[in-house]
Amino acid sequence: MALLLRARWVPFAAMLISFGCASGESPGGFTSLTSFGGDSTTNDTADTGVTTFDSNDTGVMTSDGSDDGPNPTGPDPDTGPDPDTGPDPDTGCVPEDETCNGLDDDCDGVPDNGDPGAGEDCNTGMSGVCADGVTACEGGAIACNPVMMAMPETCNGLDDDCNGEADDGNPGGGGACNTGMPGVCSAGTNQCSGGVISCVPDTAPSSEVCNSQDDDCDGVVDDGNPGGGGACNTGQPGVCGPGTLSCSGGALICSGNMGPGAEICGNGLDEDCDGVADDGCGCPFGLCTSPGLPQVNGCDPCVTQVCAVDAFCCNNQWDAICVDEVASVCGLATCVSPACAHLVCQTGVALAAGCHPCVTTICAVDAFCCSNSWDGICVGEVASECGLSCP
Repeated sequence: MALLLRARWVPFAAMLISFGCASGESPGGFTSLTSFGGDSTTNDTADTGVTTFDSNDTGVMTSDGSDDGPNPTGPDPDTGPDPDTGPDPDTGCVPEDETCNGLDDDCDGVPDNGDPGAGEDCNTGMSGVCADGVTACEGGAIACNPVMMAMPETCNGLDDDCNGEADDGNPGGGGACNTGMPGVCSAGTNQCSGGVISCVPDTAPSSEVCNSQDDDCDGVVDDGNPGGGGACNTGQPGVCGPGTLSCSGGALICSGNMGPGAEICGNGLDEDCDGVADDGCGCPFGLCTSPGLPQVNGCDPCVTQVCAVDAFCCNNQWDAICVDEVASVCGLATCVSPACAHLVCQTGVALAAGCHPCVTTICAVDAFCCSNSWDGICVGEVASECGLSCP
């Protein structure tokens, strides 16, 4: 059948070629000649029953519509550009890789599809945890969105609320706690420091004072006798008076340097701390006599008093002045008075006014004592009227 078709078409084709040559055209100059009747196609991919000649045809036809081979002057359709990458026949759009620009670069009808340019690490320009970001295509432009959003501040060394300051506001702090330290340093308050919560002492260590507390936080209360060591007076008599301050029970007390002991005669000291120096030692002679010898200081409380104001009595001799000082200094009527008929502390005959100042005073208020007898009432008036004591 193919042979028959070719035989039927040759004369006509030859005629056409002759016609073309006669008019000065080359065989390749036919641009739009078609013939109808055969089921064959030249340089067409679809079998339409129409044979088409163009300027690139070789003049060789096939009856099954297959390609007759490369055109001498044009690209082979099998090796030329892929039709999918060429311009869209309807819109003229040339497909390209999609970029974030608000346009439909890949000609699929959707601008910026596939989120082009997204997923890259970036810096948002914000502070703290909001600084790290990732890119996204938004509104035709690349945006840097934070990976983490601002949140309430926690104690972690980071700027959680993205205000430019890490751990501001002492997050997690403020509560009472125990530092684990001794003494006054044990009580503390939680504080955010260096990204962690720590217990800070409310009171710092200081020099130890006497208060029953461990002020220097070394584990020992009132160590080192704080405030002690100074001289003081215990308030006790005799040698028990001088003392030294010491810290005891959280308070300073005055402890005596010496305790009570046996009396030592003749040194004028109160070793037994009873308020009387050299008491119990005995005097070499009576207080109302003057043998021309000094008294032993401390042999009698009155001797101690007299010698304290008149050292002559214990260093040289116990003279009449010293005897009178038994009354004036010691306030005793012991020696009142040898010039009278008897001592004023004894009952007996009436005493003569003027034999002693005390007798004169008593007789002025109670004449019976100087006109009748010196009775017990008169002896009692030695204290009430003269201010003297009878032994």
